[in-house]
Amino acid sequence: MTATTPLEAARCGDARSVRESGTVIREVQAWRLPPQGAGLPDGLPKEIAAVAVEPAGPQWAEHRERFALCLVADGGLGWHGPVSEVVLQVIRDDHAAGLIGHDAAEHRRLPYRRTTGRHRQGPHVRQAASAIELACWDLASAASGRSVVDLLGGRVRSRVPAYASALGLDPTHPAAADAAAWIAEAGFWGQKWPLTKQLILAGPRAVAQVLGRLREAAGEGPFMVDGLRRCHLDDALRLLPVLADVGVHWAEELVPAGSWGWQRLRSVHTGVPLAAGEHAVDEAEQARLLTGGQVDVWQVDAGWGGGLARALHTVETAAELGIPVFPHGAHLDAALALAAVCCRDKVPAVEYHLTVEPLRQQIHHQPLTAGGGWIAARTAPGLAERLRVVGDDPLWSVGR
Repeated sequence: MTATTPLEAARCGDARSVRESGTVIREVQAWRLPPQGAGLPDGLPKEIAAVAVEPAGPQWAEHRERFALCLVADGGLGWHGPVSEVVLQVIRDDHAAGLIGHDAAEHRRLPYRRTTGRHRQGPHVRQAASAIELACWDLASAASGRSVVDLLGGRVRSRVPAYASALGLDPTHPAAADAAAWIAEAGFWGQKWPLTKQLILAGPRAVAQVLGRLREAAGEGPFMVDGLRRCHLDDALRLLPVLADVGVHWAEELVPAGSWGWQRLRSVHTGVPLAAGEHAVDEAEQARLLTGGQVDVWQVDAGWGGGLARALHTVETAAELGIPVFPHGAHLDAALALAAVCCRDKVPAVEYHLTVEPLRQQIHHQPLTAGGGWIAARTAPGLAERLRVVGDDPLWSVGR
């Protein structure tokens, strides 16, 4: 039997076919991407623009200096971006040399290749490992001519619902209810609003009034809140009964997940599901939160927590425990691929940030959009559309 794709060749043990397929990494490159501009994106609906808060944009170093990782093989290129300057340096210092000669089609071997340095945990280290893993999927897909969804096991659905993240909107604005109504009418699966610091300090009565107006305007769809880890424990405890009365679908990270304060919230039975996962970057922390009864909703991020293979593992673990998964939207292309290989019971929807995602998508020649509240699963090779790199030469390269 002759293998027809890199992954089939790897499974068949056909070493010659694997080499000829061109998925062996010959060079690791770094490229510059355009910075995220200041201000709101163009083309926002007037209901959203009216209550939008200007994003951090170039105030954050990771937005001001954006880079792309490129893995070069005989059969094609594997890209991932954006990555920050710090993460790119970790890749160059600890990973680049060990990637030379690695076959991107053999994703199970990726954790066992040679690395340097002593650190294997923490956000920047895990983001570096995630970027490499996602670039390997992109390369394997490009070389095989098959989509990443196909390489992950095959498409279960052709499009995925998106829930609207309204974290860039001001919930206390007089026109916020109009924005909530627009989101519902636009067809999004649900909507998530922030508990701003000012609103938290205003107290439970003010929170009840603000969220009550938004909840009514949102209609019957799921309505969620995100504390952004801004609550003190006493604030969070006072807010839980309010959130229960409002009928929130989940409350996300009122306090840091896994902390002593989080344990205290878990002990208070108010009927409010608690969501977390995007900041659980290390494998041990992911396992502890999922299997220790610490979360009701899991929010994995393949770009932060180890890549697609690890994210899919946590989805399957969560499914066996009856925990729904809503992938975090910071890496929408990876979240979409993950959701496309899962049924709606496992992954009901992915996150789409109304004001930030259009800015993130500016680095792609053909940006992802959530028309009618849905995003089409990618069927072409590659994890995402081609990146808009700056310049004709890489910033640095390791290898040939």
